Amino acid sequence: MPEDICFNRFWTEILLRNSTPRRCDNRVKKACREYYVISPGALFRGVPIQIPVPMLVGIDEEKKRLLVPFRKPCYGLSLYVIESDSREIGEIRKELAGI
Repeated sequence: MPEDICFNRFWTEILLRNSTPRRCDNRVKKACREYYVISPGALFRGVPIQIPVPMLVGIDEEKKRLLVPFRKPCYGLSLYVIESDSREIGEIRKELAGI
């Protein structure tokens, strides 16, 4: 039987814990030159992104990573670092930038 897809399987580091949308967006702006708005419920690797309002997803192509906000019911809103590759970064750029 296939395993459930879970956001916990993706991230490698938490930059902010139990934060606010504003603080997460500000951290993305400081850490990444490139960022895009993602809407609540948008899919990331098959998992709906649970966030309270539209927020920023950061692309750090040099370090091959994404900064993604996600809200866990018992832990609140956090900003996660997710390792990525050029292919996935290109796909996210096309999807979120509307290229």
